[in-house]
Amino acid sequence: MNGFERDENKIMLNQGKHKIAFEDAADVFNDEDRLTYSTDKQGETRFLTIGKAFQAINSVVYTARDLVIRIISARRASQNERQAYLSNKFKNRDDE
Repeated sequence: MNGFERDENKIMLNQGKHKIAFEDAADVFNDEDRLTYSTDKQGETRFLTIGKAFQAINSVVYTARDLVIRIISARRASQNERQAYLSNKFKNRDDE
């Protein structure tokens, strides 16, 4: 994963809990239809990106530090997140 910071322990914990590898989840950044939200938590900006990776809609929480992305969590998108993603995707298609 170029441009990504790795924490092997966090990767293993996330994969055990959510059954998704960070390497696979990072593919959401290649999705042109992805949605990204930001929030401040404990003095740092955290981002939530919802996008398609390998035919599944996933949610990735991460921070950006010195142009490097540190993934905090990766999981399948919740029902509400999938609805937001699909609504945005089809809205953009209608605008074309």
